[in-house]
Amino acid sequence: MTPGGAVWVAGTRHPDRGSSPAESLLLKGGRSTFKRVTGPGFRVKRLTSASDTRVWAFGASRYARWDGKRWQVKRWSHGRADRAYSIGKNLWVIENSNTFPAAGDAGWKAQSTLRRLAGSVWRKVDTPIVVKGLDGKWAAGSVRGTAALARWTGAAWRAVTLPAIPSAHSDQISELTDVAVDGETGRVMAVGWVAWPCGGAKRSFCGETLLLSGYLGGFTFEVRGEPGIQPRAQAEPDGRGGAWVVYDAKGKGSGFLHIGADGVEPGAFPAPPNQNAFVHDLAIRPESGSVWAVGAAPSGLNGLIWAHGR
Repeated sequence: MTPGGAVWVAGTRHPDRGSSPAESLLLKGGRSTFKRVTGPGFRVKRLTSASDTRVWAFGASRYARWDGKRWQVKRWSHGRADRAYSIGKNLWVIENSNTFPAAGDAGWKAQSTLRRLAGSVWRKVDTPIVVKGLDGKWAAGSVRGTAALARWTGAAWRAVTLPAIPSAHSDQISELTDVAVDGETGRVMAVGWVAWPCGGAKRSFCGETLLLSGYLGGFTFEVRGEPGIQPRAQAEPDGRGGAWVVYDAKGKGSGFLHIGADGVEPGAFPAPPNQNAFVHDLAIRPESGSVWAVGAAPSGLNGLIWAHGR
């Protein structure tokens, strides 16, 4: 979503129900109307924007910038672009980010690489944590198996002191997967998970959801038994001092948590009758508080777009 309110959506479409290969699909719109627009000539995996004339699209081997009239395509010679962010004057990409497996893994170690565009060169940036999500000057991730935050000084990333996680189990590991920052108050909110070996017959790991909230110099963790381990949870500020968190509801579609001033409220995304809806990405326009989500209902034929607070 651009600051001007334009909503860009990248995906794929199948021309028919046969074996025809999927085609790249790029939509642009807002409110209730979307139209297909010309793409950069490759399948777009990630989108981010700084304005209506600075929209970036990332694919497997190329990336491009939309200048308001045309796409300027360049070669991408680095790793898989998992997340892309346009923050202030900086363009960041998190690449080759791994995800804690649903069944657990005692030897799992978090991995990722953070890059920043400097002129025309993508430079690897040293970080004190393994970064999984960014917002504003903040990065969420982990250090040696423990949930962690870092803050950008304008020249380097510095680790931030966090309190101990309330739950404590033998050999537990934890991670923050995303962070959301309220631009007006500076409140920082992050989502993540904590997991530990439990040796049950059906699963080798048990776990809980982590929520972090606070300000520089004072943070508080909250541990929630539900929705459990959520290694792909995403967070976005709501423009009103809180944040939206979207997660996989254990094969039953996607659910959300709304972090407000006085607590956390759970909810589920609406879906067509007898179908589960899975959200793939979440975006917000802080100025208006409007929230957009995109995804699909696997048993249906069409993708889905959700809007809230328009």
